[in-house]
Amino acid sequence: MTVLYKLFRLFIYVIVAPLFVTGTLLFYYQYRNKTEVLQNYSTITKISSDFIKQEIENAVLRLNFINDAIYDDIKANKITEAQAALDNALDSNHDLVFLALADSSGKEILRRASGEISSGINSLEFALGALPKNFSAGSTAVISSDDNPPFPLVGIVHAVKGGGYLYVVINMFNLCNKFAVQHIGKSGGIFFAKTDGTFINFNGKTAPAVKNDNLARALHLPDGLIKDLADVNGRKIVGAAILSPVPDIYITVLQYKKEAYYALNFMGWIIAFFILATTTLSYFTALSFSQEISEPIDALVNAARKISNNDFNVSLDARSSWGEFDVLTNAVNAMAVSLSHYQAVQLDKILDEKKKTDLLASLMRDGIIMCSMKGKKLFINKSASKILNSISYDGANSGKKRTLKDLLSVRSGTVFNCKENGVNVYYEMLKEFFNPANEEPLAIIIFRDITSEYEINEMKNDIFNAVAHDLRVPLLGLQAYIMILQESVLPEEKKKEILRSMALSSNTLSSLVENILDASKLERGLMLLKLEEFDISLCAQKVIDAVKPIAAAAHDKIKNEIKKGVFVKGDKNLIERVFSNLISNAIKFTKNGNVEISYDFKDGEHHITVNDDGIGIKETDINKIFEKYRAFSSADGHKGYGLGLNISKQIITAHGGTISAESKEGAGAKFTFTLPQNPVITQEQEAQK
Repeated sequence: MTVLYKLFRLFIYVIVAPLFVTGTLLFYYQYRNKTEVLQNYSTITKISSDFIKQEIENAVLRLNFINDAIYDDIKANKITEAQAALDNALDSNHDLVFLALADSSGKEILRRASGEISSGINSLEFALGALPKNFSAGSTAVISSDDNPPFPLVGIVHAVKGGGYLYVVINMFNLCNKFAVQHIGKSGGIFFAKTDGTFINFNGKTAPAVKNDNLARALHLPDGLIKDLADVNGRKIVGAAILSPVPDIYITVLQYKKEAYYALNFMGWIIAFFILATTTLSYFTALSFSQEISEPIDALVNAARKISNNDFNVSLDARSSWGEFDVLTNAVNAMAVSLSHYQAVQLDKILDEKKKTDLLASLMRDGIIMCSMKGKKLFINKSASKILNSISYDGANSGKKRTLKDLLSVRSGTVFNCKENGVNVYYEMLKEFFNPANEEPLAIIIFRDITSEYEINEMKNDIFNAVAHDLRVPLLGLQAYIMILQESVLPEEKKKEILRSMALSSNTLSSLVENILDASKLERGLMLLKLEEFDISLCAQKVIDAVKPIAAAAHDKIKNEIKKGVFVKGDKNLIERVFSNLISNAIKFTKNGNVEISYDFKDGEHHITVNDDGIGIKETDINKIFEKYRAFSSADGHKGYGLGLNISKQIITAHGGTISAESKEGAGAKFTFTLPQNPVITQEQEAQK
């Protein structure tokens, strides 16, 4: 069925896709042609406007012919001759219906009109008042129009030489009527309209029934194209409009949209029907053809599936195939016979041996991999698959999933670690190569579980480092006091004070051994806190007194800013251990400086800060200082074991508090830890209790 679907989809793409493109081009062609129709309408309006403009220009040329003679007669006081000239001009130019002459000051001298038309003509004073400011001799201006009586009259003022003015009114009826009687299709034509949207009718020709305000908006469109103008019945009208040379008169070409686009829409429907018919025919043709091709292919696929499932009882009918499929069918039948014979002779034995080997390898805890020198997997047991998906390693490729080809380049004896149920497990990779006869070289990779060995070594290192680090402070205190007693002659009172400090350091030394074990329990969640209320100031002062000799040797000053009487609830011995670690570190990383311990209470928590002005901490190291074994060099260049801050963090976390560090290299460091006002014993601790 999948083959049928793919073949059918192929035929559809081959046939329907071009039809889709054709349809898209058709609609684009229709859109362009509809635009061309509107552009043709626009061209008609422009031609009509140019004809009217030409008629006005011809009238101006005739004015140039008569105005000079008339004005010369006026200057010679030949009024009768001037009047006769005006009458002659009216008689010889049937489109002229009114002539008037004024002097340079605008005073009317003569007026002549054709018939009774003069009663509807604007006064000469009005005409001259409408002239532009830059009007000069030889200029002509169209200044007015009127359609009452019902034919367009155009008023023209012409400046004659000598400073006079000639005012002429032209009857544009004949010219406009020639355009108005033209028809475009059955419903279209050329119409004249005012700016307010009213039509000027000629010889009773009926314009489309359009509301005046709708037409007025259409006349003022920027491109002059009217695309969807609705008449009072809701029918759409298309066309074009242009402002004519006659003031306030628009020349429009209007036609009902259905008629204007009829030919284009008819052609579009024909092509759309052709596309639909072709698509339908293609669909059923592709379906039929795909079925004919897919049947032998489906038979071959089913035969291949049987063979892959060790069922060699396959016999395909080559007569039902066509084309080259009969050759392929016969080949599959022959292959099935050969495989059946091979299985009877060899396959059972090989499979039994393979099962034994696979079973033995799968039961081994160590991971076993066999691959080619190019990294092609030949065999891998479950342990090895699990290890490959979880191992992590250092080096240039850290963070990327390691392939078998990558493992071949790793040195034999490399140790990898992975997480199994949240616990670190370590494997040592061992690698061997051998060359089978007549085959490419192979590699055997074994992952040996060395977790127990690794944990034992790690535990020994942890214990040694913790003891060496934490016993150093009180031992150095004792050594300093012993040196003072040996090298100085001191008063008895001073000796007693030193002996008290030595006893305190000795007690601290013994308690530190216990605290190391307690911290180990804390890390494993086995430590039960001994909660009690105690004075935090006295707790800090006890540690300060123990490390005074070390501070004196570093020329550091220690100041306890915590006022007495501030009681907190927690494990006093462990909190002393935190103070010891933080104050000792502050002294270690400060020379000739100050160490200050301060206190604040906010947000329901006790905030204790140990601040120094020592060498500070690098910005790249500030987020790593609480990690186990992250040791940094002190002010004298000595490097510790990186346990103190890690142990402190575990103690504060066990109390439900937090510990943080702020520092800039060369500007000292500030360590702040918080203790909740009422620490809560966890469920695990309660269970142990």
